[in-house]
Amino acid sequence: MRVLDWINQAGRTISSAEHSMNGGFYEDACFIAHHAAMLGVIGLLDSKGIAATGSSVYFLLKKVETATRELLHNARLLDTLFVPSRYPYCFEKGTPKDYFDEETAREAIESAKAILGFVETELG
Repeated sequence: MRVLDWINQAGRTISSAEHSMNGGFYEDACFIAHHAAMLGVIGLLDSKGIAATGSSVYFLLKKVETATRELLHNARLLDTLFVPSRYPYCFEKGTPKDYFDEETAREAIESAKAILGFVETELG
């Protein structure tokens, strides 16, 4: 098991999301926040010996019996940002930078941090 590697990378990745947000790269911050949460949940699942496949934070987190409704909501929110934050084909016009703002990035980062806090608590 490489639980600490997953958790350490999740921490570094959420810092990267904050850096992107502070630089005005809101779409990147949303994508990276999703990625940070995913890394953390994979680390938690690894610690429990549960297989972690896919990139949906929601479906990964659902495998943890103690995940709360609020955390699952945060995970679903992050999942909705995963693809549109990267690809122009998700919108009729423009690019992701036209659709993501600081408020959305902040909400994504806060959601990811809530999930990472849960992961840390679960790991003790």
